[in-house]
Amino acid sequence: MTEKSISEMTGKFIVFEGIDGSGKSTHAKILSEWLNSNGIKTLHTKEPSQGKIGILLRDYLKVKTSSGRVDALLFTADRAEHLEQDILPAMKRGEVVVCERYKYSTIAYQTTQGEDTDWLIGLNEFAREPDLVILMDLEPSVALKRSEEGEKFEALGFLTKTRKNYMKFSDHFTIVDASKSKDEVQEELRRIVGDFLNL
Repeated sequence: MTEKSISEMTGKFIVFEGIDGSGKSTHAKILSEWLNSNGIKTLHTKEPSQGKIGILLRDYLKVKTSSGRVDALLFTADRAEHLEQDILPAMKRGEVVVCERYKYSTIAYQTTQGEDTDWLIGLNEFAREPDLVILMDLEPSVALKRSEEGEKFEALGFLTKTRKNYMKFSDHFTIVDASKSKDEVQEELRRIVGDFLNL
């Protein structure tokens, strides 16, 4: 990787998507640290966000019986606030934003909950399109073993359907095989993002 001054960079928006346990958090964090260490000012963030709605949503997700419609509306409200308060300001500063989960999570997960896909897409029309979406693809049975317990979405049948829903939008994604070793996955991610940012 060659050195590139921050002044030469324009703000970019990179999103990590995938089912629970696919390695989004681990690799988004490592990649962000790598970018920062190479002089690329990077904001690592995630959804649900650390804003007021996001904090409320994290507690709400522990409830097993909520509806897909309520979930979708809460996630989308959090996204609107997240964009206004964190993502867009960082991009205006010329930073690279690396975000765990975004609108495709809402579409994939809440479709699995029985909500209409077109309604979910329309609900998120306001959301700025990412410049790069990386889908961390992993067999649900493997992902379930990796994920932390406690959230209602973490069940084999649910994650299997959600993975299929993600794949309906595969033409929007750069797909990474998350079953490889952590070092192999991170090496591929650095190549993908390095090429994307012309590093």
